[in-house]
Amino acid sequence: MKLITLKFTSPYSIGERENHIDAITLYRALIKALTLLEEPFDEIKNGEVKFSSTFPVVNGKLYLKIPYRIVKCTDRDKEKMLKKIEYIDADIFKKVSPPYTLECENDVGYLVGDGEKVKLDSNFLQSYGESVVQYKNRMDRVNNSADIYSTSSFIPNTPVGFLATGWNNRLEKALKLLEKLGIGKDRNLGYGRFTVQEVKDIDLTLPNREYKYVTGRAYTEGEYLSEKLERAQIIGGDMDAVLHSILVLLPVGSLIKETKRIVLEKNNNIVIVDPIAL
Repeated sequence: MKLITLKFTSPYSIGERENHIDAITLYRALIKALTLLEEPFDEIKNGEVKFSSTFPVVNGKLYLKIPYRIVKCTDRDKEKMLKKIEYIDADIFKKVSPPYTLECENDVGYLVGDGEKVKLDSNFLQSYGESVVQYKNRMDRVNNSADIYSTSSFIPNTPVGFLATGWNNRLEKALKLLEKLGIGKDRNLGYGRFTVQEVKDIDLTLPNREYKYVTGRAYTEGEYLSEKLERAQIIGGDMDAVLHSILVLLPVGSLIKETKRIVLEKNNNIVIVDPIAL
């Protein structure tokens, strides 16, 4: 498995208040780039190549979205702090099997899972960038009136990385093209620009666990643990929007027994819902 680290030079605009780029978007963007390069993408379409969403990378260390957890703490201030934890060091995830309980003892927070207990000090993140909401005017030419709308974007203050299986030279070229094109919405306004910092091997081999951790929005028909469900309008087409089905998906960080791979095709546009599961 590879960890591909990117440094964003401009904010990216993906979805309402989102601070990461979901695997669905990465699939779509890389398929589009391969198409522009007149390269095949059969390995992506048939599931030999898979991607995760983006996660913060701090001092070369990957942080994963914290999985489903319960907070138990009688100190209100400490409880609030624990509830704000968004990401944990991937080494914790490798060592301690989720689901987790976050506890406090005196002034110290702990992560507990499967008989293991880890002190929370510098091994977690509550945020890693800044969300920006801009309000703009759009003219209604029929009524000759202004319509106010908002756009959301996020600028990370650290590099971000995504996981990939089956990474190859064609994908390397496609990612280089995306450096110029950008990722996400409003690319014509300069959003979503980045440089590739590093591509390296990463070992996230785990023992058999009761639940799998999904690294992006996922679909399942089986048992799961998640704080919420997301009703998502799936949109294909990196240049022109193509509406697909409305799906109920589990967000990144959910714990599931089994994922179900979804491939939607319409008007030569492909949407894939199949993030890497750890």
